[in-house]
Amino acid sequence: QIFSPNYPFSIPGDQTCEYVIGTLEGTRARIKFPSYECQAGTTLSLFDGFNGEEPFITFTTTPPAPDLQFTATSNVLKIVFSASRTSAPVGTGWEADFTGV
Repeated sequence: QIFSPNYPFSIPGDQTCEYVIGTLEGTRARIKFPSYECQAGTTLSLFDGFNGEEPFITFTTTPPAPDLQFTATSNVLKIVFSASRTSAPVGTGWEADFTGV
């Protein structure tokens, strides 16, 4: 399991966090988000592999369905999460479950 910064409390603004998930060689990394509560000013992008240049999906204020799963083509999945500088609350963040399939 992984979490956004400060989860489940208010997301600190003005930051970008990068997570790299690696599963066993020969498997594909799979992730789902059972909890996602982010507001305007936040972005979460998923990249296929460590060196992926373009995200294959990006979320802002609309959460992914809790049972929706995203699978990479390899055993590596990169997540980039950013929160803009703001004095307004931007949500409590997210939690993610990942596994190799």
